[in-house]
This record gives sequence, C-alpha cells and structure tokens, in this order.
Amino acid sequence: MNKADSNSQPPARRRRQFWFRCAAVVLGLLPFVLLELALRLLGVASPANQRDPLAGFNQQQTLFERAGGVYRARHSREPFFGPQEFAASKPANGYRVFCFGGSTVFGHPYTADTAFPKWLELELAARQPARRVEVVNCGGVSYASYRLAPIVREVLGYQPDLIVLAMGQNEFLEDRTYQAEKQRSGLRRWLEDRALSLRTVLLLRRWFHRGEPSAASAAENFSAAPPLSPEVNARLDDARTGYGSYHRDDAWRQQVVRQFEDTFRGMIEACRAAGVPVLVVTLGTNLRDCPPFKAEHRPGLTPEQELQWQVLFDAATEMEKSNPSRALELYRKAATIDGEHALLAWCTARVLDRLGEAGQAKEFYQRAKETDVCPLRMIEPVFQIQHRLAAETKTPLVNARELIAARCAEGIPGSELYVDHVHPAIGGHQFIAAAIAAKLDETRLFPLAASWSAEARRAAYRRHFAQLPATYFPNGRRRVEWLENWARRQKLAAETLPADARGFLRQGIRSLDFGDEQAAWGSFMTALRQEPAPAKDLLRHVEELLEQGRPAAAQSLLTGLKSAVTDSRWKEEMERIAARVVSDLNAR
Repeated sequence: MNKADSNSQPPARRRRQFWFRCAAVVLGLLPFVLLELALRLLGVASPANQRDPLAGFNQQQTLFERAGGVYRARHSREPFFGPQEFAASKPANGYRVFCFGGSTVFGHPYTADTAFPKWLELELAARQPARRVEVVNCGGVSYASYRLAPIVREVLGYQPDLIVLAMGQNEFLEDRTYQAEKQRSGLRRWLEDRALSLRTVLLLRRWFHRGEPSAASAAENFSAAPPLSPEVNARLDDARTGYGSYHRDDAWRQQVVRQFEDTFRGMIEACRAAGVPVLVVTLGTNLRDCPPFKAEHRPGLTPEQELQWQVLFDAATEMEKSNPSRALELYRKAATIDGEHALLAWCTARVLDRLGEAGQAKEFYQRAKETDVCPLRMIEPVFQIQHRLAAETKTPLVNARELIAARCAEGIPGSELYVDHVHPAIGGHQFIAAAIAAKLDETRLFPLAASWSAEARRAAYRRHFAQLPATYFPNGRRRVEWLENWARRQKLAAETLPADARGFLRQGIRSLDFGDEQAAWGSFMTALRQEPAPAKDLLRHVEELLEQGRPAAAQSLLTGLKSAVTDSRWKEEMERIAARVVSDLNAR
C-alpha cells in the first residue's frame, strides 16, 4: 500500500492499526516486565547486592541505603567502601560525623577498625558520655575528590553535625583507572544508570560475567583498579593504561590541580550552604623510605648527555656505602646535566641523610616526590590548596602531615609511622584522631566535657584491639605486599633496602607493626650490630606501643631487647618500662 492509499483509509481503521501495533509492542515486552516484577518480589539480583560496574559513577546508586532502623553502605560499593551504618533517625543527643577521603581514611592496609575515624569516635564518646557519637567512615579506595563530591552532597541529607575532608592523595590515580567511566556522554550516562537499576539487566550481567572474581575476593586484594578487571596487575604493565602510561606532562598536572581546587571548594561551599561545619585534615606521605615510583629525564637531553649522566649516577650509587661524600659529589655533577630526575633527587637526599645534613636531605626528598612521574603521593600544590581554601573560608584545619613528621627523626617521615608510601601506621591514625578531637574542642564545634587521662586512653585502645581477630595484622601485611606489587615496587627494589642502622630500625618497626616478629628482629639485630644507638630508639618504641594500647606487642619487643642488649646502662630503663608493661597487661 502506497502513502496515498494509507492516507485514504478511514480514521477509525488507522487508529485500530496504531493500537494494534502498540499492543504488539506491549505483548513483546510483557515477559520482560513480568520477569522484572518477579525478580523484585523474590528479592533476586538486588542492585544493592551487586558490584557497581561503573565504579561509583552510577548516579542512580547512593553510597547508603536504608535497612530498617539504620542506613548501611551498599554491598555494591565494595571493595571501594567498607561496611558502615548509622541510625536512620538521629537521636536527640546524637552527634554525627562523616569522614571523607581515600584509602587512608578507609584504613588501608587494615580496615576501618583502626583508621582515625574509629579512634576519633572512641575519644569523642569517652569525653562526652551523655552524647551518642557516630563517626561514619566514608573513605573510598582510589577515590579522587571529584568522585567523593556526590557522596558529600548525599550525606548532607543524613543530619550530619560535622564533615571531615581528608583527601588529595588519589588525584592522579583516577584519570588512569576510571577515565572511560568518567568521560561517558550525558546520554550514555543516563541510559547506563537506568539500565543498571533493572534486575533483569543485573541478572544477565551476572550470568555473562560469572567467571569474574567476587567482590569479597576483590576486597581482599584491596584492588586500586575497578573490581571487574581480573587483570589488575597486567594493566599496570600495559603501556596504554598502566605504569607505562605515566610520563612527564606539566599541562596535565596543572589541569588536575585546578580540578581539585574547584571540587574541594565546591565541597566546602555545599556544606556551608547546608549549615554543616567542615574540618579539613591535610595528609602526609612517606619521604625517607619511599623512592619515586617512576623517573624520567628532562626533555631535550641528547643521547650523549644521557649516557654521561648515567655513568655518573652509576658510579655514585656504587660508591654510596664506602664513600658517601664522594658519592654526593658525583650525584651533584650528574644534576648539572639533568637535575629534574626524581630518582637522582632521592638518592642525593639519602646520601645527605647519612652525612647528617637533615635539612638539605628533606629538601631533596621533597623534590623527589614532586618530580615523581607517577604521582601516587600528594603533590605540594594540592596540599597548599587545602591550606589556602581552609584559610579563605575560615575552615578549621588539622595538619596531619606535620603532626606525623614531628614524631619522626629530624622531622622527615619514614617507615616508623608510614606502612607504605602514604598510609599511616596505626599509631599515626591515633595521633590524627587525637588532633581532630583537640581541634573540635578548641573551636567549640564539639566541646569535650570530660578529661581523658593517658591511662583511660590506653585502656580504651586496649579494649578495642582485643575485639580484633588474630588475623588482623597479618592481613594488613598481605595487603601491603599486594599493593607494592601493583605499584611495581620491584622496579626499584634495590633503592628500598635500608642503607644504615636507622634504616634497618625503621624497617623493623614497620615489620613489627604487621605482627611479623621474625622479620622485625632480623632488621633490629642488623641495626644493633652496626651501632648501639637503636637500643634507645627501640625502648622508646616499646613505650609507644603501650600508648597505642598494644601491651602484648610491647612486652614481646622488650623481651627481645633484654636478650639482645647486654649493656648495663640500659638495664634500669628496661626495668622501668617492664613495670609499665606488666601494669598494662594486668589492667582491665
């Protein structure tokens, strides 16, 4: 029938044909509608229990969902977020805090049980016993600030009394890991978000991807890449998407920094508009025991210059242990050819450190971090933006970077308080929590009515540690080993080895923090054989373990010290500390 014949049909017949076609479409879709309804009635393939294939970019899926009388973090947001919950109806005496950031806030390499939000909750509850304190951990593994921003807006609807922002470490990780999801078009984003709310789609997707690793196994691996990819290690070897994709790119860095500033300012403004106080925490990094992840020569270097530089660098590296002064001369000569090489800066810092030039050493450690081609540690412009915006908006700030650095030798943070490149040891998390509590009291955001003595603090920490499983610390060690493999640490394995007694001491403290006493004592004995000074540092660490609420670990370290150190000048000090250890072990 041609168009003229169609137009000549009676209107009633055309209407019947139209409705017939509509009915055919409805009948064709009816099985899918019925299947969707059946899946919903049976509770099958709930979006809340599925891994998020868009790694947090699904705008239809909030972080929290209501389950009876509480809000809980959705299972679909694992392994990026840990299990957290809070009361759906905040009690009249409630005080609710949401802490935002990346894997440091999450508690990596452990879990939220030993991250600073948990220690903060313990302290605020103890010092305001009449209030019901809830500190909710919104730390997202690998989450950059722009992906945390929607969650900040979400929690403003949950009656928060305070928002804590502690971020800035992941700004250069996300572009590589989540670029495809982030750059979706508006139409594609709309279609995917709604498709992933249908249980039929999720069930089919589960069937087609049934060979992929589970969310639980992904969480155990603590992947810094989307959990759907079973080839996370191989991706970092891929020149297009992984380790090889990082190159010197100043324009890209500047763009990321500008984006961070816009996002961070937007978070503060959103909270202020909602009448919710904000507190900023600026995080630090491991400088002393973390060489740069990737180094490249400056642009324009000729092959002859590069060869000359390499000859000088190799000669200096060979001479470091036997003649550090001469090694420094050679490193400085190499710097006249290319002083922008990150590894050269770090090696120069290491030699200056051994020569006792701590001030210059810290400067070069910082330079190594800033020139790292693979910036997995917060760069200085991001750190400065947080301070500047906090000052401009009159937002209280806790400088956790300087807080931790002040507790390290010469103010240069290393493995004694960082378990890897950015994640603080448990003691570091406790320091941060105490500093936040003090700032809340100082600013009267949460006046602390009751005092908290050192004994009461240690007792609260001990009780909390007693609730953790025996595998808690070994699991942390395993996750750090996985992370170091992911970051291709073996590429600079020789640079991560200790070069002096203090280096072995820090290495041992790090191993001890993971409960690996055998490895710890291997490092301690090496340090003690080189010089006697580490004995004093180890006795100090025994007391630090007591302050952390870990008297059993303190006793084990002290027992080993009594066997390894026979010098009588330490005997009185050991006996004094031993009495404290016994007291804490016997306390309830």
